[in-house]
This record gives sequence, C-alpha cells and structure tokens, in this order.
Amino acid sequence: MIEEFETKLGKVKIDTDKIVIFEYGIPGFESLKKFAILDPDSTYPIMWLVSLEDKDVAFPVTIPNLIRNDYEFILPKDLTEYLNLEKPEDAIILSILTIPENEEDITINLAAPIIISQNNHKGIQYLIDDSKYMIRHRLKEELERNEELLSVQKDGE
Repeated sequence: MIEEFETKLGKVKIDTDKIVIFEYGIPGFESLKKFAILDPDSTYPIMWLVSLEDKDVAFPVTIPNLIRNDYEFILPKDLTEYLNLEKPEDAIILSILTIPENEEDITINLAAPIIISQNNHKGIQYLIDDSKYMIRHRLKEELERNEELLSVQKDGE
C-alpha cells in the first residue's frame, strides 16, 4: 500500500512495506518510531533517513563502506536476533553525516551506525564499543585514508 507523507524533503509517496520501525527510537529522538530512507539522485551518495511522524526531522546518511572500505564491526547476537538477520546482506548499514556550511568540515559518525533489517524492517542505532571509531570523523580525511588503503591493496595484487 502506498501512503503520502510530509517530510523534510517535501511530500513523498512511500510503500508502507518500506517503512522502518525504530521501536526504541533514535537517541535524541526516542519518541519518533517510523522512518523511511529516501535516495534522491541529486544527493547521491547521500541518502536521507526521514521521520514519517515529524516533518522537520531528517538525517543525511551514507553507506560507511563507501567512505571507509575497511569499516567493520560485530553485532551482538541479541541484536542480530532482534533484527532477524541471518547473513550480512540482510542489513542496511548507514552512518549519519553532519553537514555544516563549510563542506570541508563534514563529519561522519562511524561509532554509532544505523542498522536496518531488510527482513523485518526494524532499525536500531548501535554504539560500537571500539576506540577506532568516533562520533565525528572528518569526511575528507576518511576519503583520503580510504584512497591510500585502496592504493596499497591494488599494489599488493
């Protein structure tokens, strides 16, 4: 079933099967439970996690492995069960971006990814217990680091 919602990006029609439920909310927005991912071509690779309950709430997000190809973490078993994840491909992993006026200062949150199950359409924000990931990584530095990593990997082939 298709429903129309007013979001921060304007009115959008969304298949209700694509609605993501954050039963526990997102930290700082615990009262908001229904979200959707909008993927306008004009902002690729930035997508938007938009609230379907508060038209003023939307988070710019991206796939963290596009920024850092060695990004990985282990999700605890209780959360894989809650999200009904049987294999890694069952999950959509997103990182929230902070986009200030100066593009040089864009940061990505690698410490607390958004994890969305494609099996049960539940979502969580998971805080990774690993000091190599921080709430604010400068995007430009991560992209430069990633290019170096890819170069080393290519040379090693």
